[in-house]
Amino acid sequence: MERRVESLLTPAPGEVHWVDLGSGEGREQGGRRPCLVVSSHEYIREVDSLVTIMPCTGRDRGWVNHVALTGTIALSRPTFVMTEQVRTVSRLRLLRFAGSADDSCLREVLGWNRMWLLRAA
Repeated sequence: MERRVESLLTPAPGEVHWVDLGSGEGREQGGRRPCLVVSSHEYIREVDSLVTIMPCTGRDRGWVNHVALTGTIALSRPTFVMTEQVRTVSRLRLLRFAGSADDSCLREVLGWNRMWLLRAA
């Protein structure tokens, strides 16, 4: 499995990394794919071996919650953030930096993130 020294560096919110997700079960995304880092700076600082990501896909399903990935991204085709598949993974799964999402993309993704997670009453 490809590993790189930089994978030990601290990722930042909004960065896109190629990630080895392992084998998926059912509808889980698996394999090597770009993923958007959605951990906060505080989480990344305190939980120093994990990172929370959302996997991306090149397939446009037309789903409103699949957000087009925009920003400074080194990917060869249009890519969509799968906001329904939030995962926390070991930082050792990060293979290679692929760029950063712009602010408008990150705001839209995090809006879906807030919608999917339990809200306080």
